[in-house]
Amino acid sequence: MSRLAVCVDAAAQFLLSPHEAQAIIDRQAQSIRDNWQYVCDEADLSAVDREFLWERQFLNPYAFFQ
Repeated sequence: MSRLAVCVDAAAQFLLSPHEAQAIIDRQAQSIRDNWQYVCDEADLSAVDREFLWERQFLNPYAFFQ
């Protein structure tokens, strides 16, 4: 039930501005999107496992809710 907005709100605790925290989140999410197929291939995940994990364990839309 975690949301990334909580991380942005806590950015100052890590000496980051909200903008810097959001930029980190955006880069990490894009890296996951860009490398998803490759990583799944390397892990030899079945199509069923890939579908199950995508947008559940990885990039769950709820995490992006404000």
